[in-house]
Parts: sequence; structure tokens; C-alpha cells
Amino acid sequence: MIKELDSTISLVTELRLRRWARTHYVTADQRKETWNPVVLDEMNIKDQEMSESEENSMNVRVSSMFVPLAPAVNRRLDEAHVEASAPHIIKMHDVAARRRDHLVEDLMAE
Repeated sequence: MIKELDSTISLVTELRLRRWARTHYVTADQRKETWNPVVLDEMNIKDQEMSESEENSMNVRVSSMFVPLAPAVNRRLDEAHVEASAPHIIKMHDVAARRRDHLVEDLMAE
């Protein structure tokens, strides 16, 4: 908070002006010098916070792109994936079909 303004405005008024400045924030080129110094000070503080958050977010984005490997782990490269062939399934006859086949064999044998 600005020390030289402590004697001219109350703490409640200063906090209201700072909240208003954050709510109605504009870039530095859109601000007027005739605005209340508390409002200008709070907007400058918000400028600094925004520049710091941009720097931090860029560092986070760059660091999250890479996953470090554990130094003691043996590294290996596996071969490329090869599609497995289809399984060979033996066709099973149902019980009725087997009995029918035996009956046909018995009839042919007679």
C-alpha cells in the first residue's frame, strides 16, 4: 500500500479502490495519469503479477514436455510390434452330430 496516501484516504477507501482497479484492469497504454494513484499502483502490481505468471507458465510448459528417466535403470529398445497370426481353432462337433455320423457309418457297414 502507498505510504504517502495513508494520511489522505482511509484504509477502507484504499481497499475499495484497489479492488476496483483489479476488476476494471486496463493495459498501461490505456491508463490516464489523472486517475487515482492507488488505482494506478494496483494496476502496476497486477502488471507485474501477470508478467511473472507468464514466465512461470512458460517454464512449466517446457518442463512438462520431457519426462526424465531414472539414472540407475537399464535401458533397452524393444523390436517393433509385429501383428500376431490368427489362432488355429479346432472345430468341435456337437454330441448330436457325432451320433448322427456314427449312425451313418453303422448303416453303411450293414
